[in-house]
Amino acid sequence: GIGIIASIAGIFLVRGKEDINSDPLAAIRKGFYGSAFIAIILTAGLAFYMLGGNNVVATKQLVPVNEIIQDQVQAIQAEAKKLAATNKVTLNEIDVTTLKDTKAFEDLGIEAEGGEQALQGIVNLDSSSLSQPVEVSGYRPIDLNDEEGAGSELSIPNPAVSSFDPSAAPDQPKYISLNEAYSGDNSLMLFDISMTQKPVEGQDVPASPPQEQMVGPMSQKEFDTQMEQMKTVYDIEVKETYPATLYADPYGAVIVGIDMKGKPVKAAKAPQAQIQIFKGKAEDLNKIDKMGIDNPDKKLPQPAASRITTAIITSQPAQWWQFFACVVFGILMAFVFEWLTDYYVGLHKRPVQEVGQVATAGPAPMIISGFAYGKESSVFSVFAIVLCLIAPILIFPPAQYGGYLLSFYGIALVGLGLLTTTGFILAMDTFGPISDNAQGVFEMSGAHHGNEAGARRVQLLDAAGNTTKALTKGFAIATAVVAAVALFHAFVEEGRLTTVGMRLEVPEIFLGMLIGGAAPYLFSAFSIQAVGRAAFQLIQEVRDQFRNDPGIMAGTSKPNYARCVAISTKAAQTELIGPGILAIAFPILVAFGFSIGKETTLIGGMEFNLVGAQALGGFLAGTILSGQLMAVLLANSGGMWDNSKKLIEDGLHGGKGTEAHKAAVVCDTVGDPFKDTAGPALNPLIKVMNLVALLIAPQVILPWEQGVLISVTVAAAALLAFAIWWSKRGSLGSEMAADANASGASASIESAGEKLQDKIEDAKDAVTDGEGKSE
Repeated sequence: GIGIIASIAGIFLVRGKEDINSDPLAAIRKGFYGSAFIAIILTAGLAFYMLGGNNVVATKQLVPVNEIIQDQVQAIQAEAKKLAATNKVTLNEIDVTTLKDTKAFEDLGIEAEGGEQALQGIVNLDSSSLSQPVEVSGYRPIDLNDEEGAGSELSIPNPAVSSFDPSAAPDQPKYISLNEAYSGDNSLMLFDISMTQKPVEGQDVPASPPQEQMVGPMSQKEFDTQMEQMKTVYDIEVKETYPATLYADPYGAVIVGIDMKGKPVKAAKAPQAQIQIFKGKAEDLNKIDKMGIDNPDKKLPQPAASRITTAIITSQPAQWWQFFACVVFGILMAFVFEWLTDYYVGLHKRPVQEVGQVATAGPAPMIISGFAYGKESSVFSVFAIVLCLIAPILIFPPAQYGGYLLSFYGIALVGLGLLTTTGFILAMDTFGPISDNAQGVFEMSGAHHGNEAGARRVQLLDAAGNTTKALTKGFAIATAVVAAVALFHAFVEEGRLTTVGMRLEVPEIFLGMLIGGAAPYLFSAFSIQAVGRAAFQLIQEVRDQFRNDPGIMAGTSKPNYARCVAISTKAAQTELIGPGILAIAFPILVAFGFSIGKETTLIGGMEFNLVGAQALGGFLAGTILSGQLMAVLLANSGGMWDNSKKLIEDGLHGGKGTEAHKAAVVCDTVGDPFKDTAGPALNPLIKVMNLVALLIAPQVILPWEQGVLISVTVAAAALLAFAIWWSKRGSLGSEMAADANASGASASIESAGEKLQDKIEDAKDAVTDGEGKSE
């Protein structure tokens, strides 16, 4: 909504000038800046209204208890090593009592009196022997009220038949679902209790000092049952309760998250969940249990236990201005792309001026100069994207917010900020073909004869339209890159790559990156070759009409325009087959191909083949980078050649009809498929490949049989081979040679310009003969 309002306001700010020498882009630029400024103000107001004041977003993160214990053990060991180095003794020879004054000792939670032996054991402990922290990404809270959710797919032993409830009826089911066990008033909690042993009969003082202990997590009912039995020996006081939440990943692993309400967790008193959770519905497990009772000699499958991890829920508030800042960086990215495009493609800027200046030397220097500037512009575009995308990582530090989740959300907001100017960008994109067609109509009408002022106006508008079209192409590829980076994070999670990572020293990842970098080049080759084939079909059709109907050149009959339109439409549709197959088959080929013959990785008690997903991740990274560089290069170089032609037509080097203008026409012809076909097409390629990777990731990581992997790989390779064959089934040169042979011409193909000139001369002769006969 903000983008629409800002774009409409920006469009109303566009006001042209009567001065013929004024820059049409100045008015468009004013509207664009106004639109962006209004979007910033409205976004700030909306962000403060939704997230400011008391509406602070408190992000939650799960920190495994094992990780906390490991950090505290390593901290006290570091203090011990420092003490040993200072006293020049070994760890076994230090006086551990001196460590009691350190913060590391306080964090451990060991009693100050009588804790020397435990402290000495921790100092000498091999920290690698501690259980390693579990990767907690990919877990979602279990909705215990959802009858179709994870809570119904996981079960626990029925507490009613446990040893803590001797009065339980024997016909009670052995398993109940998590929903039944912990929904409603039976929610999980951690209990902080103080236990004091009751005095011996006949004495008034307690038998021992009070002891604090963490009990749970468990339901209130289970806690009451346990405490009822212990009250015969202890006086129990509940000092605090901490709510616990169950989290599950898609594969049945469970995390018990405990909200300690900001209270620090100490290693000596760290809570550990003692819950047994099994994969499967309770009714299914009860059926198996009953079958085992009825058939004791029959071997039945045992319930698969879920991996249980205890974690602490911590929260970190995110302020409204942080989200707003991410959106602002997206709007700033739009500013940067507008400035870069205007500099490299603008009619009066140095790159276009230099390309136009070398036109007297022929088309080769123009192509070389334009190509060099195009490469330069693509590099600075990458720098602009990197600077804007690194901002969310600085705004939401991963160390402070427990990972990159908010950072990637900020990257998505950068993309949203970039899209707030979409309405105005679309208007600029529409302005390009309107101004181009206006010039065509102006020239076809003959109004340009003797109307230099009008001709100059439409030429300036056409040049401005070329610049705005180049801007919108760069804008589109920027949105594709931002979206791809955000989607890449989702792919990493779906592919379970947060556990093993994506290290470049893994050969498959590097090879996947090489293939991904090559994909946009092959895709661009397909699209440019398609333009050549379609162009020749149109040329052939025009030649046939000239050959078969001389009246067209004489002006006595009309060409068959519908036939040309039909050829263009058919070519546009059929030529999409090859690039479309490439965008889908290439990621599948890489993912399943690199999975063949690879060992599986055990995660949460389940096996996964992650090598193919790692290679696919490298493939996507290569595609994103290569595609962005290639797209901006093609769009801006084509725009430079087009505007350099406009510059010459405006009077540079003598204007139209000169050798410089002919050279510029050649460059413009080369640039048209660059800026209008291959460049913009890379935008959907990047998005489609990322979406395909995201969709197939859950299947790629499964431990498929080798036959399945080979079959999918062969099928994808066959489709890719067909796409290459389809794209190379004919080229412009082969088509022209075949046409020359079919028409009985010599192998050396006559230039199209000479043939057209012959037709014009024949038409003139026909008209002259007609006039002579009439006289």
